[in-house]
Amino acid sequence: MVADRDGTQSLTRAGAFVIDKEGYLVNTAGFTLQGYPIKGGVAATPVANGLGGLVDVNVSQNQLEATRTSAATLWTNVPEGATIVAPANLPSANAATATYSAKTSVITFDNLGNQVKLDVYYSKTAQTAADSTWEVAVYNAAQAGPGGGFPYTGPALSTQTLTYSRTTGKLTAASPKDIALTIPNGGTFNMDLSGSTSLASSFAVTKVEANGNAPSAVETVEFNQEGVLSAVYSNGARREIFRIPLADVPSPDKLTALSGNIYTQSNNSGDIRVGFPGEGGLGSVVVGALEDSNVDLATELTSMIESQRGYTANSKVFKAGSDLLEELVNLVR
Repeated sequence: MVADRDGTQSLTRAGAFVIDKEGYLVNTAGFTLQGYPIKGGVAATPVANGLGGLVDVNVSQNQLEATRTSAATLWTNVPEGATIVAPANLPSANAATATYSAKTSVITFDNLGNQVKLDVYYSKTAQTAADSTWEVAVYNAAQAGPGGGFPYTGPALSTQTLTYSRTTGKLTAASPKDIALTIPNGGTFNMDLSGSTSLASSFAVTKVEANGNAPSAVETVEFNQEGVLSAVYSNGARREIFRIPLADVPSPDKLTALSGNIYTQSNNSGDIRVGFPGEGGLGSVVVGALEDSNVDLATELTSMIESQRGYTANSKVFKAGSDLLEELVNLVR
């Protein structure tokens, strides 16, 4: 779906768009691509028989964007043979005598795009023949003591108790699988710990992810096969900003064709149906490719030959008429 500057919506088969000086994605005819904005990681649900919710796609190239962290993942392996830490010395007590089994850090972002470094401490608290229990404590690294550790000037942002099976080394079914965090001047989210293990090996981070980015300008945009348009920032961060739908009508050959490879709905074409790529027979999106000619070459060649033969026959008739007229003129003379 595309729209002109007056907001009149149309359909197009041409998928080549460029960014104009105002940040809009436009085709060669000047029509603006339309899509559903992605907010909070979720795109609006299309109206199946209407065009409500569609807006002009603008990537705002010159605008600095800062995105706070709203999701994170931290999977680690904690050493199964670690020493049990006494309750008074656990990191959650925030004492100068704090002891822990392992430590790592994760970078997150607040509402303004400032980096917030999180110190994550793992401490073994108990062990039975069936399982072992660990405390996870998360602190704001900016509040660390003079030596870069305990005591912190503020309490732990969050603590969680994990239970590992000594049979599988994985978290037990009853164990929490994440830890709730609130970033200073940022958002609240759950850090996924579900893939963590406790095996007879040294401490290791097996997977770490955190979304969000510092203030940065959009450098380019990219599509994927699901029609999702992502902004790629100059610092390498990516953010999904729009999802592009596809549209169809019951009788496409009855659409009204306009200049610029644009089509509008007619009385005989039927109502426009909108949905995302791959849904309900709407087709798919091929990234970085343009459609080849979709005409039937045999039919077009036959029509061209018929037109050529018709032109030749008509020219013969015209010449014969001209010759007869010339002879008639000569007889009069």
